[in-house]
Amino acid sequence: MNALISLIVCTLGRTETLERLLKSLRQQTYRRFEIILVDQNPAGFLDPIVEAFSDLPIVRLKSRKGLSRGRNVGLARCEGDIVAFPDDDCWYDPGVLFAVHAFFSSNPGVDIYSGRTVDRSGRDSVSRHLRASADIAPAKVFLIGNSNTFFVRRMAATDAGGFDENLGVGSGTPFQSGEESDFLLKCMANGCRGYYDYDFKIRHDQIAASPLRARSYSRGFGRVARIHSLGTGFFISRSARTLAGGCLRLAKGDMRGARERFEWLVGSIGGYAASHKSRPEVRRGQESARGN
Repeated sequence: MNALISLIVCTLGRTETLERLLKSLRQQTYRRFEIILVDQNPAGFLDPIVEAFSDLPIVRLKSRKGLSRGRNVGLARCEGDIVAFPDDDCWYDPGVLFAVHAFFSSNPGVDIYSGRTVDRSGRDSVSRHLRASADIAPAKVFLIGNSNTFFVRRMAATDAGGFDENLGVGSGTPFQSGEESDFLLKCMANGCRGYYDYDFKIRHDQIAASPLRARSYSRGFGRVARIHSLGTGFFISRSARTLAGGCLRLAKGDMRGARERFEWLVGSIGGYAASHKSRPEVRRGQESARGN
């Protein structure tokens, strides 16, 4: 039997890129999917888009702001055998969901499938990636894609407790990233196996780097490295490479690039040093789960 794939899309303030994603889902060659659209906008903001794509299997939910919070709301409602968490500004080539279905069908012992984000021209975007396919290991989790690229068996996702709502954009904490790596590490701590496929691609535009973004996102990296006990050697090695990269750019006169890396270093150290360790459970039914 063909597996149902649940695509949990949290969206806030975007229309054009959300339309691009939905258009790409119309073109999928594999048709057994549902779109769990977690709407964090003011009432009525998305009505025209939802109406324009009424031919798609959209389940519309509401949640308070926060990316991890919204994904947990969607995870509590979805019915798919496999779940994914595409951003509202990514998009899929027509064969993506077919490739996902084929992979899980052929690999019953694997719970996580991931790849790369690339822009329209095929250049890597959003994050750094391993240069060859490999089994996913905790020490490599920051290099095997991002939340746009991974697909997970739903049982593995729920057993992991969903996403830590103290991490990620809109969390209300200093840790504005790291929720995706934390999620995968929790899955692996439960015994899940994962595979990174270098040739599997999700489309996402380039994201402009900035010192402010580096400081904000690096805290999440440091926090995740600590709470999952990846080791001081791992953290020091990554920090040393960041410092060396900043010094190299400073020597070349690239002040913006140098500052970005120094901000990343400072932020990641701050995140690593943080002591708060609480984790929320996946809350079921505590947010609105009404479809429109």
